[in-house]
Amino acid sequence: MKITKKTVINKPAEQVWHLVANQFDKAHLWMSPIPKSVALGEGESKLGAKMQGRICDLSDDPNGAKVKEVITAYDELSMSISFDVLPVNNPAVIPIKQNHVQMTVRTLGVNHCEVCWTASPSLKWFAYPFYPLLRLVFPVAFGKLLNGLKEYSESTNITLKATTA
Repeated sequence: MKITKKTVINKPAEQVWHLVANQFDKAHLWMSPIPKSVALGEGESKLGAKMQGRICDLSDDPNGAKVKEVITAYDELSMSISFDVLPVNNPAVIPIKQNHVQMTVRTLGVNHCEVCWTASPSLKWFAYPFYPLLRLVFPVAFGKLLNGLKEYSESTNITLKATTA
């Protein structure tokens, strides 16, 4: 299964890229289902990213469900980042084994960019009978995450720093 969602954000691409990639550990700021996120392997990764990934809590319970997101590809020039989403302490009924996500930011103009989110979730064996339903639900969920990024990025109370490379 492969799902692609896009959104146009009324901010410069460099500023949105900074949020998506250089502040990768701060997903909780724009992903509403994530109450807390922290860096995994702080310090620059071998791929050139500012960290190796992030841990996202899925509840307020410190021992509760989480996801570990490991950066697998990073390209500052093309503003593209890929990462594997791996469940940690998730209930067995969650239908996803893991999810591979690629995010790209593309300039559309001086103060406009497009963010593309492509997800390739791997399902657990018992989820395949529900494939048609999941094919409807996942795009909605991923779209909500992108809308959160758009709202956060465009907020007048938020000043995003551009990268200085």
